[in-house]
Amino acid sequence: MSAATGTLTGARATGARGGQTLAYPSDQFPGPPTIALDIPADWSPVRVAGTLLAARRTSTEGAFAPNVVVRGFTRSQQFTIGRALGELAAYVAQQEEGEVEAPFEVEIGRVPFVGVNVSWTDETIGDVVQAHLFAGARRGQVVDLLQVTGSVGGPDVEAEYPTIQQVMQTVRVKR
Repeated sequence: MSAATGTLTGARATGARGGQTLAYPSDQFPGPPTIALDIPADWSPVRVAGTLLAARRTSTEGAFAPNVVVRGFTRSQQFTIGRALGELAAYVAQQEEGEVEAPFEVEIGRVPFVGVNVSWTDETIGDVVQAHLFAGARRGQVVDLLQVTGSVGGPDVEAEYPTIQQVMQTVRVKR
């Protein structure tokens, strides 16, 4: 901020009044990890608020297109993957016929993930099935959490599930 006008003036080599300039991303405040995901030829990237990246099947006959989204969160150092699973389970419990399967562990590209499959019934779509993968890394006083979610819904859930599973297995995380 300019001391004279109180407006932002951009980055400076030194901070106002002899202080320091903070930047994001930087060594002190690193940004989210680099994420890559391979999608089938009939899928397209989509912009979804709150996600690092997202994609869905472009053409769909039903009301629900199979999709995969990747979200990143920074949480307090006390946060655990178990807590993330608990938050997801609480959400699913509020859904009609909500079910949470037992969590599992999987390693993709040398990154350990904890996964869980959930499902519920939506009055418009019908059956909804989601596969979730969580990975976390402690960084000082915080935990960087990555959540990869694949979703399918409608009458073709069983036929569509292998596609989201294949897409999710291509995730590459680089710090």
